[in-house]
Amino acid sequence: MFKNKLGLTLLTVLPLTILSGCAVQPEPVDQKEILDFVNFDEKHIYASQEPLTGTLTLNEAMARALKYNLQNRVKRMEQAVASQSLELAKLDMLPSLGFSAGYFDRNNYNAASSYSVLTGEQSLEPSTSQDKEHFVSDIRLTWNILDFGVSYLQAKQDADQLLISERTRKNVMLNLLQQVRKAYWRTAAMQKLNNSIDRILLRVDNSLEDLKKIRQQNLKSPLTTLYDIRVLVETKQQLEQIKEMVSIGKIELATLINSPPGSDFQLEIKNSFTALPDISSDINSLELTALLNSSLYINEIYNVRIDQLESRKALMRLLPGIEFSYGGYHDNNSFLWNNQWKEAGVRLTGDLMKIFSYNDIKEYGEISEQVAVSRRLAMNMAVVAKLHLSWQAYKNALSRQEHTKYLSEIDNEISIITKTAQSNYVGNGVEVIQNEFRAFRSEMSDFLAYADSQDAFGVFLVSLGLNPIPDNYQKLSISELSQLISDKYAVWESGQLPLQNRKQLLEEQADSSLISLSAQ
Repeated sequence: MFKNKLGLTLLTVLPLTILSGCAVQPEPVDQKEILDFVNFDEKHIYASQEPLTGTLTLNEAMARALKYNLQNRVKRMEQAVASQSLELAKLDMLPSLGFSAGYFDRNNYNAASSYSVLTGEQSLEPSTSQDKEHFVSDIRLTWNILDFGVSYLQAKQDADQLLISERTRKNVMLNLLQQVRKAYWRTAAMQKLNNSIDRILLRVDNSLEDLKKIRQQNLKSPLTTLYDIRVLVETKQQLEQIKEMVSIGKIELATLINSPPGSDFQLEIKNSFTALPDISSDINSLELTALLNSSLYINEIYNVRIDQLESRKALMRLLPGIEFSYGGYHDNNSFLWNNQWKEAGVRLTGDLMKIFSYNDIKEYGEISEQVAVSRRLAMNMAVVAKLHLSWQAYKNALSRQEHTKYLSEIDNEISIITKTAQSNYVGNGVEVIQNEFRAFRSEMSDFLAYADSQDAFGVFLVSLGLNPIPDNYQKLSISELSQLISDKYAVWESGQLPLQNRKQLLEEQADSSLISLSAQ
């Protein structure tokens, strides 16, 4: 009976298994599934966001980017994964508590006989001590000291990885704020010029109509008229290209703050732009501040610790493991005298062949640590170099802004004089438009130079690692977060940068050490 059931089961399961394996084929998603995903994503991309109302300030744009930017959300999720990995590593240090249960059914008895090793004759007729059907179960607690030590070092590595993920996310957020600053000011500069663009475009269109009539009526030399038309068409083309930059800038900014790319919002622009500060020339303090705040440099310090722990783990695995175990067992076999029992044990395990690889493992660990130290040194230089480059770029941007502002004032005066001359029937209409366009271009260069200065200032702040983001920013509303960011930047934009002083830090460390000794 048992054989028949077993054979029937095999005949049923085996063909189904083979057919199922052969039936697996690529299944591309159809258009309906894609549409479902599109609808789902559109619903959730902008979900739970405070509506954008009124004009958008720079600080509000930064707040929205921090809370709603999708790339920042991804980094936040990666940090959560790193945190969960640390919790799992802590669990690996606990003893292992396992259990098993099983049912066994034979078609005959598990019987055996024996024979005498002296005479070679059978000394026991076939017999059994096990039922054909029986149920077994057990629960065991085991703890290996070597595994505990390796898991402990792994947990310390995961703790450092969590710190690295936090620093990496901080670096991503600072770069995000800088991208918002750059996109905002370029868009603001172009938006400020938008009315001027429309005004000049209208004058160009009117002048083109007049020139077409002059050409038709042969009131002027055809060559002169065509030349004037060509100048105006080129001017119109350049103006339309500049106007397109406003739309592109808005799309870039909308993407950063996770607003629909086609959103029609206006930036808050004051009549006059705030002057940017002169920055400290104390290079030693600037370099020290940048290194103490740099997420990339500090991450390399953590990487050195991780590689050191990895070397210790590799050497620890060469040691023998001592395993303690304790368990309870049950077997309903009717032949057993004790169907339930408890068992404790101690076992020493190891691989003697691994001892011969001690020198290789130790040498590999030393090389890995040296590489990690070299990466840290290289990152130190990279952070310092980035600081110097951003410091010099900011100074250059301020210098360029002074020149563009002066040129804008000169071209604006030329435009006014030309308009006055035309009103007195002295100037040429095309010449007036050209001068007005030149003044506009100079004004645009001035605004863009200011936007570049804001960009350079933001890059400089990032190179210093200055962080305006509060730890609880996710719990704050847009207005609250915007105000906190505004307060931070207001202090820095006034020239008050929180620079570190090496001598002062050493004195503070010495004072704290004395306080600790006195407390003991």
